[in-house]
Amino acid sequence: MRYTEIDQRIEALAWKQHGAFSRQQAFDLGASERFVKRRLDERHWMRVVPAVYVFASGAGTWLRQCKVAELSIDDSAIAGHSAACIHQLTGFRRGGVELVAPVNSFCTHPFATVHRYAGAELTVVKGIRVTTIPQTLFDLASRVTPWRLERAMDDALLDKRITVRDLEERLDFYVESRRPGLPRIRPLIVERLEDGWVPPESELEALLFLVLERLPSSQRMIRQASLPWRSAQPGRVDLFLPDYRLIIEADGRRWHTRVKDFDKDKWRDNEAVAHGHRVLHFTWVHLHDLSDDVLDVVARTMFPGSTAAS
Repeated sequence: MRYTEIDQRIEALAWKQHGAFSRQQAFDLGASERFVKRRLDERHWMRVVPAVYVFASGAGTWLRQCKVAELSIDDSAIAGHSAACIHQLTGFRRGGVELVAPVNSFCTHPFATVHRYAGAELTVVKGIRVTTIPQTLFDLASRVTPWRLERAMDDALLDKRITVRDLEERLDFYVESRRPGLPRIRPLIVERLEDGWVPPESELEALLFLVLERLPSSQRMIRQASLPWRSAQPGRVDLFLPDYRLIIEADGRRWHTRVKDFDKDKWRDNEAVAHGHRVLHFTWVHLHDLSDDVLDVVARTMFPGSTAAS
């Protein structure tokens, strides 16, 4: 095979794209139909999907598979779980490839799952077009557990890879839509807004008490109880079950406040344990969206081996 300047250009591009390139990119770099056919016939190149090639000598990797998928549909991008993996969001591992494509694209794909919707916010990571972190979180909101979504969001915020305003922009974009997962991700974002709405303490506590009303009525519950181990000093807890030495807190403070008070709160919890008490914390999302799970956790804490009463 005669190695040409065109080969050099294509290899330089493919090197930046995990070994993959499209037919159109080859043409843009000077290749002709005859040139492409010759490289395929010589098995120097391999056609992976229509109009997308890799070098036969190159190693197949997951990132190459993602790039092949992205190149295979015009204006598409890696999305969903695959995008979370490329962004290295906490709690996500490599798996099947997912794409977002324009709504007017009607092609099927041999190995990728294709989602079609308009308005996706895109970026480029590691040479691959991919949905942004905020867009990816919105795409996954209906498909993962609330705590998995919250952890990925908070780690990205704490690492300064995104801002709350980035999330707010996507929230504003989808606020009037019926997008799946919006009711789950909206309160997480609102809670993290610097000047955002926070459920009033009375509303959170009312929700906590409403959930726990399904426990046996014989259980003693003291609302707004003084800290049992230092009752003469300032400090109260939302709910205290003295018969079980159990403290339950409805955590409605803003996200940035929770970060600032992390050490203080953990020390108070340590004090509770040192005095023979247990502490459970539930957020607005837990109480609003996962009330059955909250009740189950409380019941199993009170009565090990049991489940919540129906």
